[in-house]
Amino acid sequence: MKKVIIILAAVFTCIAALAQKTETIPDPPYLPIDERTNLVTYQDVVKQEGTPKVLYDRAMEWAKKYYKNTAEVIKSADPEKCVINMRSSVRIFYKDKDGTMRFKNIVYYNFKLECRDNRYRYTITDFKEKATGSAPIEVWFNTSASGWTPSMYGYLSQIDEEMQKLIESLEEGMQPKEEFVDEW
Repeated sequence: MKKVIIILAAVFTCIAALAQKTETIPDPPYLPIDERTNLVTYQDVVKQEGTPKVLYDRAMEWAKKYYKNTAEVIKSADPEKCVINMRSSVRIFYKDKDGTMRFKNIVYYNFKLECRDNRYRYTITDFKEKATGSAPIEVWFNTSASGWTPSMYGYLSQIDEEMQKLIESLEEGMQPKEEFVDEW
């Protein structure tokens, strides 16, 4: 009887020890989620002096400088409505066992620029990892999903960093150009 009690105590101790070794889940990165669509969405209205046409022309000029292949990126451009629809991508990387960053995959996104009097609005949304089924990145927030790993939060952070760089570049590109006047 003593042996049974000792064996049971040992088994329960092992089970308790294994239960305590569960991985702690890091805090998720902050990415803006649209309340209506539940999709990661970067959107803002930026006040900028200019007519819709002037702002549209600046946006087209910026896009041609920022993106390498605008023929692939710009899906539609309407100079009358002053709207540009684009589809582009960011590359995401994972950390190897030795700490080396390696290419994982491509994440595509939709980018819409709309110009009005003295303002423009950008909307960046519909992020999808290039896969057979084109998986939305919002699933990377679900820690209870099968196959979830903490590295998924790293992918989300990488996407956010790239979007912040894109937005910063856009806002700089939408500024009026200083005209040089050669007064001699």
